[in-house]
Amino acid sequence: MLHQLETIITGISDAVWPVFLPFMLIVGAFTSIRTIGMIQKKATKPAGLKFKNIIGPASISLGAMIGTGAIIGVLGALSKFSASGEVNVEAMAIWALLGACIMVPVSYSETLNSKIMGKSPKEYIGDLIHPSLGMVYAVCFVALAVFGFGGFQFSGIDSVAKLVTSEFMGMNLTLLQRYMFIVVPVIAVVAVLVLSKKHEIFMNAMTYMIGTAVAGYFIFFTLFVIKTGNYIPTYFAHIIEGMTNPVNGFSGIMLGFVLGMQKVLQTAETGLGALAMAAQEADTQPREAAMISLIPTVVTVVVSIVVTSYIASYGINAGLITFQGGAAERLAEYFFTAKDVTGMFGLVVLCAFTVLSALTTILGSYYYMTKLFKKNHINKNIAIYLLLIIAAGTLAVFGANVVFEAVDLLLFVLCGINVTALAIFTVKEWKKYQLAGNNDKKAA
Repeated sequence: MLHQLETIITGISDAVWPVFLPFMLIVGAFTSIRTIGMIQKKATKPAGLKFKNIIGPASISLGAMIGTGAIIGVLGALSKFSASGEVNVEAMAIWALLGACIMVPVSYSETLNSKIMGKSPKEYIGDLIHPSLGMVYAVCFVALAVFGFGGFQFSGIDSVAKLVTSEFMGMNLTLLQRYMFIVVPVIAVVAVLVLSKKHEIFMNAMTYMIGTAVAGYFIFFTLFVIKTGNYIPTYFAHIIEGMTNPVNGFSGIMLGFVLGMQKVLQTAETGLGALAMAAQEADTQPREAAMISLIPTVVTVVVSIVVTSYIASYGINAGLITFQGGAAERLAEYFFTAKDVTGMFGLVVLCAFTVLSALTTILGSYYYMTKLFKKNHINKNIAIYLLLIIAAGTLAVFGANVVFEAVDLLLFVLCGINVTALAIFTVKEWKKYQLAGNNDKKAA
């Protein structure tokens, strides 16, 4: 049944993305141009960045955003690109970065406009389009954040545990053993934190830890690049060859662009409304909040697209990455590539980054759920959250790719609804929020 469901979801996703992609880019660019070029000048006051205001929102967004999907998701996309017949899969990274040039300003715009309205995405979608669509957005966001992204995180934790037990303990755990001794304890810890209402304290601590892990990740990548300096020209040659002479012609270009944009939306969460929700909790001016939102967005894009694609490219060229097996096997190959170049330092950094980012993302999804469903009784939210987490962890370990295919479809639904609402706001509704000085000037 799960495989049939996976096939259906994949078919729908493959059909809608080529149509949705131009729409998203055009509407996203239109929204960003109007917001940055006109609305921010007439509806907001200039605000300088204050360090104390940066820490909270940026750390919440980064901690909840930069999970193992930044690695596993990109590896999965590269694997899918390779399976289509493409040889130079590195080209996908450039398509992703080109898309990011449009979608990163969308992150700025959604945060700015949300702060101007003083509403979360669910609220302004309900007001600008229809309340029922606001509810659809909320349900899909929770499904994406808790079930979809949660599945990536459990895959990452499972992969690290499998690697550690195999490499250092000489044990090869079965699927059932990995589920019982790795995934179930993680679910139990998350359940205890949520039920005891201590999840925010734990997440705050984990958020600062993930900041340290990200710093360590960049140090590792710098060392990796230094040690593989001779490969850099080959990497760029593969990118150029993949863009100018794809094996599958125009369909290969479209597939690379679609996969790249999916990974930008998935990892940096541009256009999904997550950054706007985090900004609502901070006592910041619209322009300041919008600038702060760019920090986790840019960091995540760099980590997910640039770092992962380069290391994967080197691993493919060295015969260390084959894209055989599922998410756990792909991540293990990625780890072994890091170890082959940087030794135990790289392996330890990647394991720490994977586990810490996974835990913060899992708990961050509960944070977003409480913001979207404020009217629900807290026990109802906890029950739904735990059911989705259990389902995500179970399916991630036992290899049901329905989780990962569902992510791509949910990205389309969420981004389409949110960007459409923002476009409506930038066309007519923003005039209600013009500053008094601008109104007086217009009247004169």
